[in-house]
Amino acid sequence: MNAEQDRANRIGLFNMLMRDILWMVTIGMATHVAIITLISLGLANGSLPLTVLAIFVTFLTIAGGLDKMDNMIANVADTPSSEKDLHVTKYGDMVQWGMFKSLIAGGFGLTAIAELYMIWFA
Repeated sequence: MNAEQDRANRIGLFNMLMRDILWMVTIGMATHVAIITLISLGLANGSLPLTVLAIFVTFLTIAGGLDKMDNMIANVADTPSSEKDLHVTKYGDMVQWGMFKSLIAGGFGLTAIAELYMIWFA
Protein backbone atom coordinates (compact mmCIF):
# COMPACT_ATOMS: atom_id res chain seq x y z
CA MET A 1 0.00 0.00 0.00
CA ASN A 2 1.07 3.55 -0.68
CA ALA A 3 0.43 5.36 2.61
CA GLU A 4 0.94 8.85 1.18
CA GLN A 5 -1.46 8.20 -1.70
CA ASP A 6 -4.02 6.63 0.65
CA ARG A 7 -3.86 9.71 2.88
CA ALA A 8 -4.25 12.00 -0.12
CA ASN A 9 -7.24 9.95 -1.30
CA ARG A 10 -8.89 10.17 2.14
CA ILE A 11 -8.32 13.93 2.27
CA GLY A 12 -9.71 14.34 -1.24
CA LEU A 13 -12.77 12.24 -0.41
CA PHE A 14 -13.39 14.19 2.79
CA ASN A 15 -13.17 17.50 0.91
CA MET A 16 -15.54 16.23 -1.78
CA LEU A 17 -18.06 15.08 0.85
CA MET A 18 -17.90 18.45 2.64
CA ARG A 19 -18.50 20.24 -0.67
CA ASP A 20 -21.44 17.95 -1.44
CA ILE A 21 -23.04 18.70 1.93
CA LEU A 22 -22.51 22.41 1.37
CA TRP A 23 -24.22 22.25 -2.03
CA MET A 24 -27.12 20.18 -0.70
CA VAL A 25 -27.76 22.55 2.18
CA THR A 26 -27.37 25.63 -0.04
CA ILE A 27 -29.81 24.37 -2.67
CA GLY A 28 -32.23 23.17 0.02
CA MET A 29 -32.14 26.53 1.79
CA ALA A 30 -32.53 28.49 -1.46
CA THR A 31 -35.54 26.39 -2.41
CA HIS A 32 -37.17 26.83 0.98
CA VAL A 33 -36.52 30.59 0.92
CA ALA A 34 -38.11 30.76 -2.54
CA ILE A 35 -41.17 28.83 -1.34
CA ILE A 36 -41.53 31.02 1.75
CA THR A 37 -41.18 34.12 -0.41
CA LEU A 38 -43.92 32.93 -2.78
CA ILE A 39 -46.20 32.19 0.16
CA SER A 40 -45.47 35.53 1.86
CA LEU A 41 -46.17 37.51 -1.31
CA GLY A 42 -49.44 35.67 -1.85
CA LEU A 43 -48.21 34.12 -5.10
CA ALA A 44 -48.58 30.52 -3.93
CA ASN A 45 -51.58 29.67 -6.10
CA GLY A 46 -50.34 26.15 -6.83
CA SER A 47 -50.58 24.63 -3.37
CA LEU A 48 -50.09 21.03 -4.46
CA PRO A 49 -46.95 21.63 -6.56
CA LEU A 50 -45.39 23.71 -3.79
CA THR A 51 -46.24 20.99 -1.28
CA VAL A 52 -44.61 18.33 -3.44
CA LEU A 53 -41.54 20.54 -3.97
CA ALA A 54 -41.19 21.33 -0.26
CA ILE A 55 -41.44 17.67 0.73
CA PHE A 56 -39.13 16.48 -2.07
CA VAL A 57 -36.40 19.03 -1.34
CA THR A 58 -36.66 18.37 2.39
CA PHE A 59 -36.31 14.60 2.06
CA LEU A 60 -33.55 14.90 -0.53
CA THR A 61 -31.56 17.35 1.58
CA ILE A 62 -31.96 15.36 4.81
CA ALA A 63 -31.20 11.98 3.22
CA GLY A 64 -28.25 13.32 1.22
CA GLY A 65 -26.77 15.22 4.16
CA LEU A 66 -27.02 12.26 6.52
CA ASP A 67 -25.55 9.92 3.91
CA LYS A 68 -22.60 12.22 3.29
CA MET A 69 -21.95 12.51 7.02
CA ASP A 70 -21.99 8.73 7.35
CA ASN A 71 -19.47 8.58 4.50
CA MET A 72 -17.30 11.09 6.36
CA ILE A 73 -17.46 8.96 9.52
CA ALA A 74 -16.47 5.88 7.50
CA ASN A 75 -13.63 7.81 5.89
CA VAL A 76 -12.22 8.77 9.30
CA ALA A 77 -12.66 5.18 10.52
CA ASP A 78 -10.57 3.94 7.58
CA THR A 79 -7.51 5.77 8.87
CA PRO A 80 -4.74 3.24 9.52
CA SER A 81 -3.32 2.86 13.02
CA SER A 82 -0.08 4.55 11.93
CA GLU A 83 -2.03 7.83 11.46
CA LYS A 84 -4.17 7.71 14.61
CA ASP A 85 -1.96 10.36 16.28
CA LEU A 86 -2.61 12.97 13.57
CA HIS A 87 -4.66 15.94 14.72
CA VAL A 88 -7.11 15.51 11.84
CA THR A 89 -7.85 11.93 12.87
CA LYS A 90 -8.30 12.91 16.51
CA TYR A 91 -10.63 15.74 15.49
CA GLY A 92 -12.64 13.43 13.23
CA ASP A 93 -13.14 11.06 16.14
CA MET A 94 -14.29 13.91 18.44
CA VAL A 95 -16.81 15.57 16.12
CA GLN A 96 -20.36 15.40 17.45
CA TRP A 97 -21.90 13.92 14.30
CA GLY A 98 -25.24 13.39 16.02
CA MET A 99 -25.61 17.11 16.62
CA PHE A 100 -24.95 17.94 12.97
CA LYS A 101 -27.35 15.24 11.81
CA SER A 102 -30.01 16.57 14.19
CA LEU A 103 -29.52 20.10 12.89
CA ILE A 104 -29.95 18.99 9.28
CA ALA A 105 -32.99 16.82 9.98
CA GLY A 106 -34.61 19.19 12.46
CA GLY A 107 -33.94 22.40 10.57
CA PHE A 108 -35.17 21.22 7.21
CA GLY A 109 -37.98 19.11 8.66
CA LEU A 110 -39.40 21.93 10.77
CA THR A 111 -39.06 24.39 7.89
CA ALA A 112 -41.06 22.06 5.64
CA ILE A 113 -43.75 21.62 8.31
CA ALA A 114 -43.99 25.42 8.70
CA GLU A 115 -44.30 25.83 4.93
CA LEU A 116 -47.02 23.19 4.72
CA TYR A 117 -48.89 24.91 7.52
CA MET A 118 -48.59 28.26 5.72
CA ILE A 119 -49.75 26.73 2.42
CA TRP A 120 -52.73 24.74 3.66
CA PHE A 121 -53.93 26.23 6.96
CA ALA A 122 -52.88 29.88 7.24
